[in-house]
Amino acid sequence: MKKHIIALLAISTLGLASCGTQKKAVADVPPPPPPVNPALEWRKSSEFEFINKQTFKYAADQLQRKLGSIKEGPVVFIDVPFLLLDQNTMNRYFDNNDRPLDLRIREAQEVSRFDYNQDALEFLRLCQESGVEVILMAEEQEVLPTVEDLATKNLVVMPSLYDGTPNYGKIGRNITMLEMAESNRIALILTTSLGEATSLTGMGRAINENMEELYRVHGDKLIVFPNPAFN
Repeated sequence: MKKHIIALLAISTLGLASCGTQKKAVADVPPPPPPVNPALEWRKSSEFEFINKQTFKYAADQLQRKLGSIKEGPVVFIDVPFLLLDQNTMNRYFDNNDRPLDLRIREAQEVSRFDYNQDALEFLRLCQESGVEVILMAEEQEVLPTVEDLATKNLVVMPSLYDGTPNYGKIGRNITMLEMAESNRIALILTTSLGEATSLTGMGRAINENMEELYRVHGDKLIVFPNPAFN
């Protein structure tokens, strides 16, 4: 009987040791990697880079065509995080952000350390040489560091005034854009989201009606770049 009890205790001890080993093994298994967003991955491709570059060339050509039709103070609006900042930098920002689509321009600027899309800089220089005012599609408090840094490169740009808080890459009521449209000074709007340009239609109706009116009245001024992060 005594031997039988000792055998049972030995078996129980081995069982407990085995359970502990299993638990440790489970704990040592690394968590699975986060799911890959195919849209954000496409941003890193040579195809995306080519389309982006060609769209800037198209914008430069369109700007030259439009200058003769705007008699006083032509302006160009340009998106900041998806066009002006370096796209490789933005890719790193998205990769290292727990909520990549919750975009904060100030954070993206800090990551970029004022590293710009060279095609965008060339376009800004063309605007300046042509006497075209450049207005960033972002609030002053968000892009003041960028405004100041571009000034060191002899590029003068201005921020926008918004009604409420804009959701960059998605939607925003840009008061500066609306005022410039009313005075017929807009030459081009370089954007990645039509939602950010719907302020031109007053934002008073359903979004699809805004889009129709936007294209009807301002369609020749809109140049929409690919933005797989949001579109």
